Amino acid sequence: MDRPFWLDKDEETGRDVMSMTLTDRMTRGTYLLDDGPDKPATICLSYTWCDDSLKWLPLSANERMEVMLKSLGEIYPKVDIRKHIIGNPVTVSWENEPYFMGAFKANLPGHYRYQRRLFTHFMQDRLPQDKRGIFLAGDDISWTAGWAEGAVQTALNAVWGVMHHFGGATDGTNPGPGDVYDEIAPVELPED
Repeated sequence: MDRPFWLDKDEETGRDVMSMTLTDRMTRGTYLLDDGPDKPATICLSYTWCDDSLKWLPLSANERMEVMLKSLGEIYPKVDIRKHIIGNPVTVSWENEPYFMGAFKANLPGHYRYQRRLFTHFMQDRLPQDKRGIFLAGDDISWTAGWAEGAVQTALNAVWGVMHHFGGATDGTNPGPGDVYDEIAPVELPED
């Protein structure tokens, strides 16, 4: 882009004409990156993975850009994105990359027990003493890999785990995930 035009103000609302956008349309995630008001900028469009990304695989970079500009045009009908384009689109399809191996984790049949171990790692009282004190967080250990919601959930679990590890406690009127763990824990399957 020639500049971060998305910071221009809408005359009717007074808000930026565009912003970071999450949608169920085929652009999925639209991220706006800039290095200052009059410097070239970048729009990153993410169409996630698996079913969504496979739909894009046969399209060229220009064809992908055209579809996404159409979709963004429906979301931001008053914004002429096209007039700000100064470069050629660049695209990466992880499915075409060597050693791709799935990019974003997707649990396969039989993986539940491993995912449960990762997700419940913040409950360390039952672990041997020498296995305690490291707490995991992030979408990749959650039930919803690749999504911010899973990252936030596991971060809250890890914060509770650290607090508990150092002898802290939550307020009784506002229990944390470890306080209600026995009620809400994922079902534990037999190991065999």
